[in-house]
Amino acid sequence: MDTIKKSLEEHQGHLLVNKSKTKSVPLKIANVTKINFVRPKLKKKKTEAKIITLEQVRSWAKAIADKLFENEKQFVRRDILLNGFADIKSEVRNGTAIVEKTTNILNELLERRGRAAESIMRKAEELAANKTPPPSDYTFVRSDDIDVLKQEEKQEKDLELPLNCSSLNKVKLTSSVHFDANVSLEYTSVHVALEVFECDPRVLEHVHWTEGLLSTFRENYAQDATLDFQYMCSAQGFLRHYPAALWQNMYKLKTDGEYLYDCRLRPWYVSASGAPRDVLILLDASGSMNSSNLVIAEQFTLALLSALTDDDQVNVLRFNVVVESPIPCFNEKLVPANHVNSAAMMAALKHQKAVNETKMDNVLTYSVHLLNKQRKAKDTPTSCQQAIVMLTDSLYDNYTELMHRIDPDGSIRLFVLWLHDRFGVRDNTRLYAGSAACERDGYYAELVTDSDVTEQVMSILRVMERPLVAQRKHRLRVYSDVYANVEDPRRSEYYWQQKENAEQTFRYGELRRNKDKFLATEKLYGDYIHIRQLDNYGHYYEGEDVNYRLQISVSVPVFDHSTSENITKILEEEKQRNSTRTYPVNRLLGVAGVDIPIDHLKLILPYYLLGAGGSLSIVDHRGNIVIHENAKVVFDGDILKPGYRTVDFLDVEQPAADRLPRDYPEDWYEFRKELVVDHPSGHRTMETKSIFESGMRAILEKKDYYWKRVMDHYTVVVALPKYNTRHAVPDAAFTQQLAKETFKILHDTEFSVHPEWLYCQYVDPHFETKKEEIIHFIKRRRDEANFAMRKIKHLFSPIKPSLLEKTYQCNEDLMARLCKEIIATGPWMEIDNIEGEHSLGSITTFFASESGLMRWAVHRATSAHAEPPSGDLWSHGPAEPWYRRAAAAPDTLVVHTPVAPARVHRNSFLPPPSLGERYQWLTAARTLGHTNAGVFGVAGYHFHPKHLEDLLNSVTNLRILDDCDEEDEDDCDARCDGKDWSCVLIDEGAWIVSNVREDDEEEEEEPLREHLANSHPAAMAALLNANIFKLSWIHDYQGVCFPPKNEKIYSRAPSLPSLVRSAWHSVKMLIRATEHVLTVVTLLYSSVLVKSDTEAEKEKRRRRLRRDYEREKYERLYDKRVLVNRTRFTACDRSRALYELQRTPKAMEALRRTPHLCKWPLVGAEVPNTNLLLLAIYNGCQHSGKPVNDPFTNEPLAQAAGGARRGTAAARLACWRNRVPLPARAPHTRCFPHDFAYEVGYRQCGPWLPDPDSASNIHLSIILSIIMFFNFFI
Repeated sequence: MDTIKKSLEEHQGHLLVNKSKTKSVPLKIANVTKINFVRPKLKKKKTEAKIITLEQVRSWAKAIADKLFENEKQFVRRDILLNGFADIKSEVRNGTAIVEKTTNILNELLERRGRAAESIMRKAEELAANKTPPPSDYTFVRSDDIDVLKQEEKQEKDLELPLNCSSLNKVKLTSSVHFDANVSLEYTSVHVALEVFECDPRVLEHVHWTEGLLSTFRENYAQDATLDFQYMCSAQGFLRHYPAALWQNMYKLKTDGEYLYDCRLRPWYVSASGAPRDVLILLDASGSMNSSNLVIAEQFTLALLSALTDDDQVNVLRFNVVVESPIPCFNEKLVPANHVNSAAMMAALKHQKAVNETKMDNVLTYSVHLLNKQRKAKDTPTSCQQAIVMLTDSLYDNYTELMHRIDPDGSIRLFVLWLHDRFGVRDNTRLYAGSAACERDGYYAELVTDSDVTEQVMSILRVMERPLVAQRKHRLRVYSDVYANVEDPRRSEYYWQQKENAEQTFRYGELRRNKDKFLATEKLYGDYIHIRQLDNYGHYYEGEDVNYRLQISVSVPVFDHSTSENITKILEEEKQRNSTRTYPVNRLLGVAGVDIPIDHLKLILPYYLLGAGGSLSIVDHRGNIVIHENAKVVFDGDILKPGYRTVDFLDVEQPAADRLPRDYPEDWYEFRKELVVDHPSGHRTMETKSIFESGMRAILEKKDYYWKRVMDHYTVVVALPKYNTRHAVPDAAFTQQLAKETFKILHDTEFSVHPEWLYCQYVDPHFETKKEEIIHFIKRRRDEANFAMRKIKHLFSPIKPSLLEKTYQCNEDLMARLCKEIIATGPWMEIDNIEGEHSLGSITTFFASESGLMRWAVHRATSAHAEPPSGDLWSHGPAEPWYRRAAAAPDTLVVHTPVAPARVHRNSFLPPPSLGERYQWLTAARTLGHTNAGVFGVAGYHFHPKHLEDLLNSVTNLRILDDCDEEDEDDCDARCDGKDWSCVLIDEGAWIVSNVREDDEEEEEEPLREHLANSHPAAMAALLNANIFKLSWIHDYQGVCFPPKNEKIYSRAPSLPSLVRSAWHSVKMLIRATEHVLTVVTLLYSSVLVKSDTEAEKEKRRRRLRRDYEREKYERLYDKRVLVNRTRFTACDRSRALYELQRTPKAMEALRRTPHLCKWPLVGAEVPNTNLLLLAIYNGCQHSGKPVNDPFTNEPLAQAAGGARRGTAAARLACWRNRVPLPARAPHTRCFPHDFAYEVGYRQCGPWLPDPDSASNIHLSIILSIIMFFNFFI
């Protein structure tokens, strides 16, 4: 009797549950019928397992469903929620209206930011035209260490200029969430690039006059307090920004390399300084190039590639007797200058050798031919300028006539950079290179050291600015690509090295602590598996532990008012006389701009109109995403992915049909072409694979895509699934009366809202939680009859503003929806106590709406496995995976088990951050709505998986033997005891929702979710073979791979025939064997007999050897096995397996087949009205067929197209991506092409002649006067 009572209390969990947070009373079981219970005794192992019948599994499935729905009916109280929403109307979701609303919001924002940037531009040109020299003691506020009181450094007497011109004063800063930095609204501050000397009079002059921009900065901010950073990047190499901010605080990656930032090389600056360009970089690879020249050439190439934008087309060619790209598939074409292609070219250059001589005429002819071919290409936007940049150590002839012949129109600029010792012997190179570059509207320069690299890159860009500035009328307003605020990819590469150094230090410490344990086979094997998981299995950590503040910018070029200037050079002669020339001037003073952080942009976009499964994204004119829900920009917690800016729309919106990676179906290719190139707006229905939950799940469905362009640069794309056509629309405005009713209901109740949506919010958030902020603004609306929905004008005052005086903005439509839904859920929240039996322990019931409202109630039980969580852990509303899955299967109780990808840090001794409590609880959710009125939310409950495991165990394994004793146990029904049979609950993706663990099985602290393919591969293979499940693939085009730092290059086929090579290897082996034989013979003939050592000497030798051995064993710290596998990271493509349940009549009929051990090792049934399957799996047969794919493995893809198998990993990906170039639209900015005839004033070729000597002119004039005087009188 006592045993039965205890069994029912523990395993069936009959509990008295109440809503109180402090009091829980267990239900005492009474009136238990006495039955005869006989504890089963262990019997001998049977020769044949009994079969679990289909009827048994069906009855178990029904029992589980009854418990789940019983729990929902008792605690969720759907009827009360339905009554609360009885008077709320619904309507068909209009994708065109959503796109129109979004484009209006984005248009208005970009227009305001554009006007702010243009006001900075006009003020800068005015200040430059009226500039005055700075005072002799002038100092400026520098962004570095701006909040530190600095001490004056002693100036050395022999220096003409001071070393430090920044102010010593301390600026008081305040922490700002809006600017994501420590800032001061009273000042501007300056960041100076590393290569720029801040006390140079030419730089200091520009720093001085740009201080006058403060008034314009403040005026812009006063008109619109939602503005982010405003700035002016000077062509002199400094950035003046407002508000003043601590520069170190703006970096999210805390590592060295802060001085890499140069605003002139940022994409928003380069884009504003001219239209798209075709640039061909020629690197001398002849044998005369020494190692130092090759290093400088690589540094210059990297700097130039980094300065180009994704709109530019580029290629890097090496030349000697032939001209070819280091990447074979890049030959005969130019490719976009994005990071993936640039990284591939730089990686390939490191493995090239300089040999042979140079045929320069062939090089130039081939280059001009390639650029002419690019100009006529129809599949790429036409560029405005074309240029050849040649890096060489010698020119032996003048190629001016050759360039005139092969490029008679003069449309191609030529830049020649001489990699040469300044005092070298090849003097003709200076003459020939200068003449050729001058005649082709380029320039010639000597590239002597790596310190010249940045300045020479800027000189090339200045030349290519001429057509834009020369017209002097039209101003470009440039909208940039998405980028990380002040980060530089080179900092991430350095940080990766630091992580590997940290792991190396840790391994040395472990070796010193216990060498034998560290070098044990198990430990070494674990290190091998760690690296294999990181790369081959794709288990690297993709969590975003830092917010890199992705943003776009609106920038405007600032023109220099000067039209000509004199340039004076000191001639290299004995007298060192001056030579002066007058040149026209058409150059930029800099670029003015305003930032728009992506977080600020997302805040105002109408995501609340999309519903479950809907998406809103923004793409640029090339089809690259600016905003998308599946964008993944970080790996290993804090490192930017190398290709985060070049993720295409087709990389994240994938077709439903399985195809090879980057083998896009024709209809999707046409759809993208319509969206990006052909049609400014449109609508199309596509079958897609909607990917969510960090790429671990996907739904194959039809979606309606709507799009419309904004400013002819961005395109807004809205995707709506077919199943979510109707939605609730509360008919109300955010009135004072509505706020009064809402505030009354909100008193002492639980709720949360979407953390990333704009309801009502101060520009610089004041409250710690969204809940407090919402209550505050509802109270303000209740108390203020004339409450304005937006107050963004800032008042500068020495008195700190009160809370009610601060700037804010509200979304009236969303606030009205939220208030109406709060009122509708009020009766549901008033339920205090719910009593009754409950088999799922402590739970948290909830209701979530499309407006982001989450209402919940906690119900505690006495013997719960864990304390129920607060409902605000799931505050993302329609974006929550269980909401999305429930909406895709209306009227089905969806039991959601959270799934996270495997996560491995590069530092093997550092565990990744905990997933959190939300990953430890299951969710049962079902849509809520009226017939023909659409869905207005999802309701359900969160419960602990251990309770579902207990329920599964009690239904499929717990037996009370009444009519079945030990003698006739063979006649009893089979059960899931974990020995012969195991029972598991799986969802439609074959993820295991619950299974019965053995008693001695230890549960991990944070276990990964199990999948049927891993736990029961034989059963998974049987389900696949029967077409009950279908294997699909999710392609991850944002993946990262980790090739060795010294990566081997897969070379081409050997030049010698295989027979000749085999013969040569045989000869070498014979020579080596002969050498060994001669060595042995020599040793035998030279050996002589010696006397044996005494016993004492032998013992002494033994002790010495033993001592040396022990010392080396315990004191020697070096062992090659302690070294880490040095790697580098690069962009790559990966794929992950996806299993999909086929709910067709044929598949369900196949599931109901009769089990046959080892042929059909399972019995399955649907859990009625849920998304679950109950499987009874036979454990006696091992899987012996083809291995099933692990859904946790995100394996790298092997690209093989156009020479992709050769070269580095980066080169193989670049070849694969450029195999079929995706069409792009030309930039929205006006094109100002290179006019060869107009730039005649710059072509003052030939040697620089000395200026006339003024003293000599005076003497000559006197002599002439005397001669004329005598002639007159004679």
